Amino acid sequence: MLNQEIYTLLLRLMATQSDTNTLRETYIAEQILNWLKEQSYFKEHPDFCGFKPLEEDPYNRGVVWAFVKGNSDKTIVMIHHHDAIDIEEYGKLKPYALRPDELKVQMLKRKWSASVEKDLESDDWIFGRGAADMKAGAAIQLALTAEMAQDKELNGNILLLSVPDEESLSKGMLASIPIMTDLQKKYNLDYRLTINSEPYFNQHPKKAIFYQGSVGKIMPVLYVKGVKSHIGDPFAGFNPSLVLADLQKKTELNVDLCDVYGSEATPPPVWVNLKDRKKAYDASIPEAATGYFNWLTFTRSPENILKKLVSLSKRTLRDTLIHFQDAYENYCNLTNESPDDISFNSTVLTFSELYEQALQKNSTNFIEAYEDFQATLQEMLIANEITLPESSTRLIEFLVDWVDLEGPAIVVALSGPYYPHVHNNFTSHKLNFDLETVINDLTYSKYGTLYESKNFFMGICDLSYATWSGNDSAIESIKANSPGWDTLYKIPFSHLKTLNMPVVNIGPWGKDLHKTTERVYKKDVLEIVPDILIKIIHTCF
Repeated sequence: MLNQEIYTLLLRLMATQSDTNTLRETYIAEQILNWLKEQSYFKEHPDFCGFKPLEEDPYNRGVVWAFVKGNSDKTIVMIHHHDAIDIEEYGKLKPYALRPDELKVQMLKRKWSASVEKDLESDDWIFGRGAADMKAGAAIQLALTAEMAQDKELNGNILLLSVPDEESLSKGMLASIPIMTDLQKKYNLDYRLTINSEPYFNQHPKKAIFYQGSVGKIMPVLYVKGVKSHIGDPFAGFNPSLVLADLQKKTELNVDLCDVYGSEATPPPVWVNLKDRKKAYDASIPEAATGYFNWLTFTRSPENILKKLVSLSKRTLRDTLIHFQDAYENYCNLTNESPDDISFNSTVLTFSELYEQALQKNSTNFIEAYEDFQATLQEMLIANEITLPESSTRLIEFLVDWVDLEGPAIVVALSGPYYPHVHNNFTSHKLNFDLETVINDLTYSKYGTLYESKNFFMGICDLSYATWSGNDSAIESIKANSPGWDTLYKIPFSHLKTLNMPVVNIGPWGKDLHKTTERVYKKDVLEIVPDILIKIIHTCF
């Protein structure tokens, strides 16, 4: 029975700890590949499944892929990730975090919120790390692939991609793009739809959700160069932290920066890092400060975002200089001194403009030195000694030093990971049926459940790299303003541009992802979602 196969596989996947950015991701990939090779179809066709290693990966991770060849060129892609976050949050429950039945027994001995206790006492939910995010979705897709491979009359093809690193930089999905395009060329595939099975979030058991797109994410990095001085003489300098604080105030939770599509809106930007660039304590104003934040998108282009950030940066410098002038004049009134003229000349540059300045200043020596520095940073990234945004910041500092940039100044740049927004209305290749109708014709009559179609999955996911609806100017803008592009971080746009297909995220009902109380709705895992995916696949074919 399919549902028993899914359940057995889910327990097997959950029992294999697969923390992101660890060797554990390799272990679970081996398990998945071995399971696929045990299936009769792949015993007969061993060349139709495999493992593609990530480039220069310290953990030897890779993508597990499987291809089922049917009787036409129509092709469905199914994607899921096999990494999960760690189990540290479980505390004393860590020994049980990967064993749902034992975990439930132990959790019933403790007090929880009313909703958690209700779910614990029922038999409707599977608790444990990765249950919802997203080993349930993985188990469904793997079992369906093996099941449908036995159908000699299958009127199409299935490409399954099981990827690592979704919880971090999506290196697995990025490595999957060439797999898709290579198979497309080899077998002349007509990609009809990519299906992801991340969980949805909802409170009503008879109302479910699926998504016909996924939110985008861009990460601006703001580098502020100040003017250093002793804290005993603050008006001889200019504090970059003050500028950065005002930049945060102008952007953080600013609903004017939300992207709106229909009745849906992205959350406003949130800064995730702000700090000065001092390497040790001293009694002086910091010379520079930097920070970065997440800006979610539905339709905004990278060019639009850069333009807006340059405008906000110019306004911030102006406002901070006015504040500085007022404070200086008031201080002079206190000390009965005549104020001098403020001689600061402020500037705002994009990273591409700063790079051009460096290129014009002894270009031969600059290119060689810049490439050597990138190589050093790349080694540090591979060794996990620095983060990707930190490497971006260090490259900005390298250019600032090279051109002797005077403060006050702001450099506007971008850092990976970049997630393009995707939506079925933006693709030229359209489905010839209505997803909501097809799904609800099945689920309402059989289960009494209605599915609501939403435009964007808000969890940020690998669907962003399953299709491309942007333009060349967006690509050039990202490349030119992302420090270390093609060396420290890259998206294979040349391959991605050839993919232009609809997407859908339809997975089981999940609750409390990344928490001790993570759980997934059993009926969705074993019955409803598998039925829906089978129906969608056959309708596409």
